[in-house]
Amino acid sequence: MAPMGAATATELHQQAQREAERGRRSAAYVLLQRALTRDPDPVRRAHILISLSYHEAERRRLMDGLALLDEADSLPDLPAALRGLTASQRGLLYQRAGELNRAAASYDLALGLFSEAEPEGMCRNLLNRGLVNMQRGRNRAARSDFARCAEVAARHKLDVLAAKASHNLGYLQMLAGDLPTALRMMDGVAPVLMTQSPLHAGVCHVDRSQALVAAGLFREADDELRTAATLFQAARSTHDLAVAELGQAQLALLDERWTDAGATAARARRRFAGRGTSAWAMLAGHVAIAARVGAGMHRAATVQALRLADRLQGAGLHDEARRSRLTAALAALAGAGPGRVARARRAAGQAIALRARDPIATRLQARTVRAALADAGGRPAAADRERRAAMADVHRYQASFGSLDLQTAIGSHAHRIAEDGLARALSTGRPATVFGWAERARALSARLPPVLPPDNDEAADLLEDLRHARRELHEQLLAGRVDARLRVRCAQLEQLVRQRSWYTPGPAQTRAAAPLPQLRERLGAASATFVAHLIAGDRLCALVVTARRQSVVDLGSAEPVLETQRRLRRDLDLLALSTVPKQVRETIRASRRSALARLDAALWHPLRAAVEDGPVLLAPSAQLATAPWTLMSTLRGRAVAVVPSVTAWLAAHERPPMPAAPVVAFAAGPDLARSAEEIGLLAGVWSSSATAVTTAAGVRAAAARADILHVVAHGTHEPDNPLFSHLVLGDGPLFGYEFERLAKLPHHVVLSACELGLAGARPADETLGMTVAILHAGAGSVVAGVALVSDAIACRVAAAHHTGLRGGLSPAAALAGAIGALDPDEDPPPLVCFGAGW
Repeated sequence: MAPMGAATATELHQQAQREAERGRRSAAYVLLQRALTRDPDPVRRAHILISLSYHEAERRRLMDGLALLDEADSLPDLPAALRGLTASQRGLLYQRAGELNRAAASYDLALGLFSEAEPEGMCRNLLNRGLVNMQRGRNRAARSDFARCAEVAARHKLDVLAAKASHNLGYLQMLAGDLPTALRMMDGVAPVLMTQSPLHAGVCHVDRSQALVAAGLFREADDELRTAATLFQAARSTHDLAVAELGQAQLALLDERWTDAGATAARARRRFAGRGTSAWAMLAGHVAIAARVGAGMHRAATVQALRLADRLQGAGLHDEARRSRLTAALAALAGAGPGRVARARRAAGQAIALRARDPIATRLQARTVRAALADAGGRPAAADRERRAAMADVHRYQASFGSLDLQTAIGSHAHRIAEDGLARALSTGRPATVFGWAERARALSARLPPVLPPDNDEAADLLEDLRHARRELHEQLLAGRVDARLRVRCAQLEQLVRQRSWYTPGPAQTRAAAPLPQLRERLGAASATFVAHLIAGDRLCALVVTARRQSVVDLGSAEPVLETQRRLRRDLDLLALSTVPKQVRETIRASRRSALARLDAALWHPLRAAVEDGPVLLAPSAQLATAPWTLMSTLRGRAVAVVPSVTAWLAAHERPPMPAAPVVAFAAGPDLARSAEEIGLLAGVWSSSATAVTTAAGVRAAAARADILHVVAHGTHEPDNPLFSHLVLGDGPLFGYEFERLAKLPHHVVLSACELGLAGARPADETLGMTVAILHAGAGSVVAGVALVSDAIACRVAAAHHTGLRGGLSPAAALAGAIGALDPDEDPPPLVCFGAGW
C-alpha cells in the first residue's frame, strides 16, 4: 500500500471501510475526510460521500448526513446501482433517527434500482427494510425481506449478511411468541456476528436482551444490556449507547424500579435529542412518563402521554403509541375527581382491545388497565375476571417453553397481577375465593406436563464436558491451586448448557386448575388437611381446608417468620457438622429449639382447631416452601407432603400406584464415611443386593428402571443457577438439568444429601432447584434435605424410612415415623417429603 500521504482516494476509502468494520469510527471518519481532498472522480466521490454521511449523522445530526447524500445525488451520470446505494443509505439514516415511514420509502426506491448483480447492496437494503417493516408491525413483510436476503446472501457466499438475516428471522419468531426457536436461531449465528466488531457484538447483546426480557429473565437481560452499553461506549456510538440505555430503562420499568427507569430514560432521551433522532427520543419519553405514573407522580401525565401517543402514531410506531395510551389511562385513574373513570376510558380508547398476536407485556398491560377500570367503576367481579384471564394468558405463553428454567421465570411478567389478585382474594375472607385464585395464579409451571427434550448429542456432550471440568476444578481446589482458565471454561460450559435447555419447545397444553370440591373429596378419604401459608404484601395468612370445613386465618406479619426461618437454617447447618465443640453445640441446639418453637407458634398454633388428625398437605408461598416442616412439634409424627399446588398433587396421583414389590436402586457418591453402611442397611431392609451405582450415567439408568431410587452423596444447592444444583458422584456432579432429559423417573426418590430440598424463589410463587426438577420431570415424590444433613443421623433415618416403605406406608408417613423414632435429645435431620408423598 502507498504511504498515507500518497494514498489515492480509492485506497483511503477502502481503508476507511476496513476501520469502520472493526468499529474504529473516528479513524474511518478522518480517512474519509482525507479521501475527499484527493479530488476523486464522480463515482468514487459519491461512494465516499455515502460512507461519510453515516459518520456525520452519528457524530452530529441527521440533517448533516442527509446533506452529504443530497450532494452525492447531485453528481452527474451516476449508474443506477450507485443511486440505489444513495437511496439505501438515506433509508438507513432515517431508520436510525426513528423516521420509519421515510426510511421505508427510501428502501423501496433503492430496491427498484438494485439488481442481483450488486448482491451486497441488495442484501443490505433488504435487511434494513425488513427491520423497518418489523418496527412498523408489518412482520409478514419483514419475514419476506429477511428470507430473501438470506437466500441471496447464501447464493453469493455473503456469510455475515446471511447470519444477520437469520438473526432477524429469529427475532421475528420471538415477536410471534415462539421464544425457544428464536433463541436457537439467534444463538446459532451469534459466533459469526459477535466477532465482526464491537458494534455488531453490542447489537447482538441488545437483541438477546429483548428475548430474555420476553422470557422473564430480567437479571440476565440486564447483564446483556450492560455489556452492550460498555461496547457502544468504547466505540463512541452515541445512538447505540442510547438504545442500550433505553432497553435498561424499559427493563427497570417492568421490574418496578421507578427511579432507575426514569433516570435512565431521561439520559437516553437527552442522547437521542442531541442527535436529532426524535422518534427514539419519544420512546424514551414514554418510559419516563410511565415511571412517574408508577411512582405515583401522575400530575399532567395523562395529557403528556396522550400527546406522545399521537406523535408515536404519526411516526408509524403503532404498538408504542398504544402503550402510551394505556399509560395515559392509568395516570387518569390515579387522579382525583368524579370524572376520572370517564377520562381514563377516553384516554385508553381502543388501546385496551386485545389482539391475538399481542406481545405478552402489551397484553398484560391492557389487562391491567381493563381490571383497573372495572375496579374504579365499581365492578370488582369484572376486575377479578380480567386478572384471572391475565394469568391464563401467562399460562398459555408459559406452555410454549419446554425448559423448566424458562417456565419458572415467566412469573416475572405477572407477579404484580398475581400479588394483587391474591391480596384481593384474601381480603374477602372467603376460602373458596382464596383457593381458586391461589391455584390459578401461583406456581403455574407445576400445572404443565413435562416435556422430554429431543435427543441432542451436543447437549449431552456439553453436560459431560461440564461434569469433567467441574470435577477437575474441585480437585484443584482441594490441592490449593486453581487454573483461572478452568474457571472460565466451567462458566462458559454452564452458559452453553443453560442456553441449549431454552431451545426445547413447550407442551403447548396446560392443566386446568383443580376445583375445591375435588380436593375436599380426597382429603375426606384420608382424614387429611390442606394448608396453604400465603404471603400477600407484608401479611401472612393461612388457607385451611378439610372435608368438613374451610377457613382463612390471618397469621400476622410475614417478616418475623421469614427471619426466624433464615436463622433456623443457619443453626441446622451448624448442627450437621461433627466438628462443632460440645459446648457450642448445646448453645446452637437451644437456638434451634427456640426457633422451631417460634415457627410452630406462628404457623400452626392458630390453626390447631381446624386441622384434622390425619396427613397434612402443604402448598406454601415460595419463601416458605423449604422450611423444615417435619421438625415442627405440631407436625412431628404426621405424614406431611409439600407441593407447589393442589393441581400438581392431584395430577401426580393419576399415574399408576407404586408396585407391591417395587424395584429399588441405590447410588453412592465418594468421600462419605457411612455411605457403604447406609446402602448395606437399605439392602437388608429390601433383602436385595447392596450394589450401588457410582456415576452420573449409572444414576440416570437406575432412575429409568427403578420404582424407588435412594442416593447417598454430597449435595450442593446453587442459588444463582438452581438447576446446576448437584449430587457429587464418582465421575463428577450430576446436575438438576439432567433430570429434564430422562423419559422415566421413579415413584419415589430419596436424596440422602445436603441442601437439595432447597429451591430458589421466583416471582408468582415459582421455585427452582434439584427437587423441583426431579418432580417436574415425572417423579412422584422426593425426600430431600432443606439444610445440611449429618451422615450419622441420616443413615439411621434412611433405614427406618425404607422399613416404613416396605411395610406399605406412604413416603411421607414413612419419613414421619423415621424422624419420630429418634431420641428427643438427638438432632433430627431437616428432611422433608416433597410431591405426592401420601
